[in-house]
Amino acid sequence: MYKDYLAFAIELGKEAGQFILPQEGKAGGQTLKAAKDFVTEMDLKVEALIIERIQAAYPDHRIFSEEAGAIDSDSDFEWVIDPIDGTINYSMGVPLYGVSIALTYKNDPIVGVLSFPGLNEVYWASKGSGAFKDGERIQVREVSLAESIISHSDFAKDGNKEANTQRLELLGKIVNDVYRVRIIGTAAVSLAYIAAGRFDAALYMSPAFYDVAAGQLLVTEAGGVTATAGPYTLFGQKQAIAGLQNILDGSK
Repeated sequence: MYKDYLAFAIELGKEAGQFILPQEGKAGGQTLKAAKDFVTEMDLKVEALIIERIQAAYPDHRIFSEEAGAIDSDSDFEWVIDPIDGTINYSMGVPLYGVSIALTYKNDPIVGVLSFPGLNEVYWASKGSGAFKDGERIQVREVSLAESIISHSDFAKDGNKEANTQRLELLGKIVNDVYRVRIIGTAAVSLAYIAAGRFDAALYMSPAFYDVAAGQLLVTEAGGVTATAGPYTLFGQKQAIAGLQNILDGSK
């Protein structure tokens, strides 16, 4: 049903990934965006490329991108973009970063593409048609919470002490009940890894939609779920999510 949109998004994700790859680790001038976070020249350049391609192909569609904000229209279709998720990793030459492109219909993700040029991997999904890595079908793995690898969100980029304290408390609640906890600095890679069975769940406090729109579709199309527990949004395979909910909702 979404074949043409998906094919377009895959090619755009690949193009955008190859556009940013040569500057990995040397992203150019940086301007302060917020404490502990930076927006690079390449964020803005690749965002402009992505928006230009979308507007040429689908001029009536709405667009929302992390840096540019909203480009409105009357359409029920909206492209949701994070031009470089994991900007700090990218700036420092750590290959855990990527381009996130999702197409939503009435705010529901129907196509998602995650391009990780530093890893030479591209993931994609369309609603009702499964999730894929480089053309091969992927799915979440099913293991107990005790065997699960959990991705924890990064600490507050604005230096919010209360939020950072809450994240530390979260670690304390789960660390003895899971196999490992990982903090890798990018929701896009974390969610793709869950879909591929490399991680089992991820926890976030109020995640920005552009950070997770494509990734959440990958997770659900790979057999996983999206859920909430208290102030946290959870993505992952069902056993891990159920176990985390039990802990975070206070039933354990």
